Amino acid sequence: MKKYKVIIDTDPGVDDTTALILALFDKSLDIKLITSVVGNIRAEIGARNACHLMDLLNKNIPVAVGAHKAMVRTSEDAAWLHGKEGMGAYIPPKETKHQPLNADAIDEMYRVITENPFEVIIFVWGPHTNVGHLLSRYPDSARLIKQIIFMGASPYGVPNIPLHISFNIKCDPEAFKIVLDSGVPLVMAPSNIGRLITHLTEKQVEQLKNLNEVGKLLAKMYEIYWEPKAKDKRIATNDTVALFYLKHPKMFKTINADIFVDLQKDLGKTYARFHKEGKVKIIMDANRSKFMSKFFRGFKKLNNVKLDKNICSI
Repeated sequence: MKKYKVIIDTDPGVDDTTALILALFDKSLDIKLITSVVGNIRAEIGARNACHLMDLLNKNIPVAVGAHKAMVRTSEDAAWLHGKEGMGAYIPPKETKHQPLNADAIDEMYRVITENPFEVIIFVWGPHTNVGHLLSRYPDSARLIKQIIFMGASPYGVPNIPLHISFNIKCDPEAFKIVLDSGVPLVMAPSNIGRLITHLTEKQVEQLKNLNEVGKLLAKMYEIYWEPKAKDKRIATNDTVALFYLKHPKMFKTINADIFVDLQKDLGKTYARFHKEGKVKIIMDANRSKFMSKFFRGFKKLNNVKLDKNICSI
């Protein structure tokens, strides 16, 4: 089985947690490091959430606390959607057995990359602040990173929202521009894929809840995570789209483009110029049926996973 060496840079976050659980049990992923970043919630809360998953799922992946604020601007959060603890309606314990590394996340990212040159793929599921710092502090890292697969940005906006601005990009557009200019091979998973194409329906959330203990945990998180602007009840799978692209690229339709980010007028707004030599591969569509099959198959594999009732509040 082919093994992918990855760093997961994330701000968990409900959709991040969903993708992270799938990643933790994916035998084809060699997860070298998980780094938290300010975004959906504060970086230290995101790290705590990742550590809680290590405790809950009996995993032992190193976690490092990353940037506490954007590179230039004042940071904002999405606690209104993800809950003040970041895991929706599920409230994790404040203390965890698994603890973050006593080391700088940016230095740890660089260490992993230099120890595995040209092999490491970085998933960016939150703002690009950590990666922006990595590329600025260690310019040689750009040529050593195999690929960055990130969730966020939009090539053209979403229906009825002409001025669609991605949360992950708006949080730190300067960091995103550094990534765009780095020369690292980039794959973009726009948020409208997870919201409009590969979302979970209310019926599917109920199926997930009845699947096993992990499914029940997810359903608890989702209780306050329903898409706020959707006409029907649905749960976005934004970060899972980015995760699935690595192993199942044929499930998605992509197109090449150059992406530009607005740093002045419409802060964080992204624009695309489509052409064959474009530096960014953008996911434009997904096979919903195949996506859902992979999604539920991934969680069905966890039927034997028992959550520690002493640290799990569901």
